[in-house]
Amino acid sequence: MAAVLELKARLDNLLATAKEETKDMDLFAPVAEREECPVCMIPIPLDAKEITFMPCCGKVICSGCIHRGVFSSLANGKPDHEIEKCSFCRQLTPKNQVKALKILMKRNDSQAYMQMAFRYKQGEGVIQSNTKSLEMLIRAAELGDIEAFGKLGSYYERGIAVEQDESKAIEFYEVSANKGSVHAHVMLAEIHGKKGNVDESIGHLTVAASAGNQESMDDLMDLYKVKVISKEDLAKTLRAHQTSLNEMKSKEREDAHAFGESMGLMA
Repeated sequence: MAAVLELKARLDNLLATAKEETKDMDLFAPVAEREECPVCMIPIPLDAKEITFMPCCGKVICSGCIHRGVFSSLANGKPDHEIEKCSFCRQLTPKNQVKALKILMKRNDSQAYMQMAFRYKQGEGVIQSNTKSLEMLIRAAELGDIEAFGKLGSYYERGIAVEQDESKAIEFYEVSANKGSVHAHVMLAEIHGKKGNVDESIGHLTVAASAGNQESMDDLMDLYKVKVISKEDLAKTLRAHQTSLNEMKSKEREDAHAFGESMGLMA
């Protein structure tokens, strides 16, 4: 019971601090420049299937760089242990990934905490525990991970390890969105859409679509068809959407995507 109360206190303090930090931000401002892949230096893709967290060094690497590294090694006849090396740090992928994540956690790596949150939620390599998953997310957010705030929002929205509370969910999503999370904007658009808050929903869809989110762009196209948004607004967002897609594009990523589709991995 004491541990649960401690987590609740940390959540309340985390939210209060984050809201104070973001109170003067424009919630509907365009998403700032996105994080880049440390290998190719191109903005990280939005699709989680096209990025990989490396437990050896804690870097998030795009599928294009991993694909290029593997096939380059194969083409050059390198041995298996060379093929399995990380594209960034050139170390072998750890056999015991939970142990590797714990090492990164000791270095206050927020992404490692995010990965452990997922593992506790799924019971992957650890004993399943929603409470431990929540604890990992809180620590990741305390370390500044913008997506951790959004995940905490989803836990409140769905009542995972905390009492279901839509207002708290919205507050966490808004902090995450203010800090630059495209996914948080998508979630806020969905919530406001269901509540009938059309202007707010369109605002979040516009931010997400402009950052390259395809589902949000599709939703705006549907709204245009029923004359909820203007042709001018749609065209402006579509231009921003295409610019973001171009910024995230590379031949290596296209090759990786095509290979994934041929193997049934991108469904």
